[in-house]
Amino acid sequence: MLVSIDWLRDNLSDPNIVILDTRPKTMFLYGHISKSQSLTIDQVIQFDQYGANLVVDEKKIIDLFSSLGIDNSKTVVLVGDSMDPSAARIAWTFLYFGHEKTCLLDANIMDLQRNGFELTKKSFIPELTTFTPKINSKIRIESDYLKENLDNFVILDARTPQEFMGGHLPNSKLIPFTDGIAYDGKLFQNKNFLQNLFSQNQISKDSEIVCYCMHGHRASSLFLQLMIAGYQNVKLYDGSFVDWYGRRLPLE
Repeated sequence: MLVSIDWLRDNLSDPNIVILDTRPKTMFLYGHISKSQSLTIDQVIQFDQYGANLVVDEKKIIDLFSSLGIDNSKTVVLVGDSMDPSAARIAWTFLYFGHEKTCLLDANIMDLQRNGFELTKKSFIPELTTFTPKINSKIRIESDYLKENLDNFVILDARTPQEFMGGHLPNSKLIPFTDGIAYDGKLFQNKNFLQNLFSQNQISKDSEIVCYCMHGHRASSLFLQLMIAGYQNVKLYDGSFVDWYGRRLPLE
């Protein structure tokens, strides 16, 4: 799922590449790389009665992705920052709606500038397309099913130790998403590092895994880290702690 700066440079002129900048809109307007468009986290979530950040409905996704020039022939490249899990949550959204040609740039804007990419304030207008979703329900879980099957999953909490100690889902294990974040300009630690991280936490690749955090954003980063490490059976609880607590479900 990760592409390098060199890959982006070599493919920047490809008409089948759609580059999406996941940073806050004001940062995008201040300066972005050529051909990129803004797609922020608030555009791909909707709030439930408890304030949980759930995946947006299918009709809105069709309209949104089509307006960005995305169809099944396009490769989507997401640009973000390592400590901001927005890019990961948006990547998970693309995967949930069946767009397998989804990549993250394994670098941030500052690294792009250091490697010769110039920032612009000019808008890029894509050709309109028709996005066709193919929902992958295997990578998402809702509270009703989770509460009835807690013992069948390895539940990973991507929050901080302080948040975990304040209350967590039953049987969950703490693995802060920051444990797998890189601090050298890349988004994530390498595959070997992540494999060791999860192995040391006794996470088997045969397990059915559920990731959660407070709103589902940091958990999306942990979800992608597990994928990079070679784990296949991973789900995101996008409602996460806010939804669970709002429904007054049991905590430890």
